[in-house]
Amino acid sequence: MSKKMKILIFSSLLLNVLLAGVVIGDVSHRFHKEYFDRKSVQEFVSKLPGDKAALFLETVERVHLNNRDAYHQIREAKKEAMKMLAAPEFDETAYRLQVEKIHELRSLMKRRLADATIELAKQFSQKERKALAQRLRHFPRHSRDSSLPSDAKTSS
Repeated sequence: MSKKMKILIFSSLLLNVLLAGVVIGDVSHRFHKEYFDRKSVQEFVSKLPGDKAALFLETVERVHLNNRDAYHQIREAKKEAMKMLAAPEFDETAYRLQVEKIHELRSLMKRRLADATIELAKQFSQKERKALAQRLRHFPRHSRDSSLPSDAKTSS
């Protein structure tokens, strides 16, 4: 076998191993984050009285369901933006509009979360609001695709 062929085969094997590592690492990272996120939610809920725990879970579920369509729209808008970037002719105006759409959808989701937080805060005691603030401050985020919470990725 020629030297070039050996280098090509070795390079191909090396790239395949690296790709497999990235895929396995990403998948395991997502499962790991999802487990700890659910665990931390359960820990937080266990600190609340029964009626407040139910209210919190209902509110979180409602926000999640209300934002589900926005999650999907963001995912599609990102795909479209990437297509625009890869197109033979770059259309700056269309790309800017697509990016603005993504920002607006993220803003809508954040407003919904803020509104839900306000709704909860009105019904929580000072101690419960303090625990809620701690929970929101340490809310886990994915290093990749941070616009989607772990539940949105698994419950499509």
